Amino acid sequence: MKKIKPSLWKWLFIGLLTINLAVIGTVIYQGTAPLTNVAETKAPKSSDSSLELVLSRNQVNTLSSNYLNQFLKDKTIKYQFIVGKKYASVIGVTKFMGVQVKFALNFVPEKTSQGNVILHAKSLSVGQLKLPMSYIMSYIKKNYTLPDWVSLNQKKRTILLDLNKYSQKKAINYHVNEINMDQGQFRIGLTIPKK
Repeated sequence: MKKIKPSLWKWLFIGLLTINLAVIGTVIYQGTAPLTNVAETKAPKSSDSSLELVLSRNQVNTLSSNYLNQFLKDKTIKYQFIVGKKYASVIGVTKFMGVQVKFALNFVPEKTSQGNVILHAKSLSVGQLKLPMSYIMSYIKKNYTLPDWVSLNQKKRTILLDLNKYSQKKAINYHVNEINMDQGQFRIGLTIPKK
């Protein structure tokens, strides 16, 4: 009886199948990784030392750019947060399989009951790739440096901007009173805490 030698093509096919299964397993693992539920910080009570600022879209973008430039000064990965006419977007560049790829996550911002901002993901572009949004959000959470007052929930496809947490140790507490994307107007409450 003659022994049949396994062909090179058979081993190449098995190797390719193994690589595909490993990639799919990694995507599923990262997309279903356990989430840490973050409780929203409560807004400070309004007082006589409260006032309201009305900001335009351009003013919000300038504040965001200024903050991120300082926050990401020593970081290798940079990104932007831009409020447009319809969406608030996180825009950046990342490496995917050794290639620089631009990405943009578009969100609809909403004021929470505590005066914070929750961003609901609506669309995604990663170069020309079609990737699940939960995978991209999980990738950003694990690989990008986010401020401690920003929490990402990949299953709900949301990002919470906890302004109350941000202002806990500041001289002024910030909270959102209104977000009007149509008019490009944002009402921000400022309260000087009583010591």
